[in-house]
Parts: sequence; C-alpha cells; structure tokens
Amino acid sequence: MGRLSSVLLQAVGALLLVLIALSVIATIVGIALSVVAAALSIVVTLTVLGAFALALVGLGSLLRRDSSAGSETNATPRSEPRDDPEARLRSQYVDGELDDAEFERELERVLGPDDRPGQSRSNSTSARAPDADHRRYRD
Repeated sequence: MGRLSSVLLQAVGALLLVLIALSVIATIVGIALSVVAAALSIVVTLTVLGAFALALVGLGSLLRRDSSAGSETNATPRSEPRDDPEARLRSQYVDGELDDAEFERELERVLGPDDRPGQSRSNSTSARAPDADHRRYRD
C-alpha cells in the first residue's frame, strides 16, 4: 500500500497545482477584461460628452444666427443704392453717369424742392455751385 498511497498523493498534489494555475489564469483574464471594460467605458463617456458639447455649440450657433438674421431683416441699411433713391442718385453722380444739372433735377424730383439736404425751406431756390456739390459727394 505504500506505493499506491504515494501515487495517490502525487495525483492530488498535481490536481491541486492545476487548480491553482487555473485560478491564477482566471484572475489574470478577469483583470484584463475589467481593464478593457473600463477603457471602453471611458471611450463611451467621452463620446457622449463630446456629442453633448457639440449639440450645445450648434444650438448656440443657431440661436446667434437667428438673432442676427432677425436684426438684419428689420434694419434697412441706408447705404444701399437700390433702397434709397437719394443714395442711388449720389452714386450715379459720383460715377459720372449724371452731370450737375441732371443730378440737381433728379434730386429735386426724388426729394422735392423743400427736402434737399443742406438747404433750408426759405432758400430752396438759391443755387449753389455745382462743383461744390460734386466735390462734397465725391468725398
């Protein structure tokens, strides 16, 4: 019985070593999987936070664009020649498309004799030097 108990003792020892080795391998695999899960969790969290930040930036951009578009449509710029006949006439005069007499006639037609800039109602018929107007509008 000595030999049988010795072989049995060796088999139990070998089985115990295999179980210890398997438990070490399982622990290492578990740690590796938890590290992968933690890394994946960080990536997903950063992705969600990035999407949230982009959504906030986009919303702010839309709100800014809407508010600026609203103010642009309500304000009519005075400098556009298409909307302001006086500015259009000045532009044509400065470009040389109208001479002094034509400019004066068209300006009186558009504004009326009493509404011309630089003239009071009492002296609307007094003539100014056309060269002075031309220089003033060109500057």
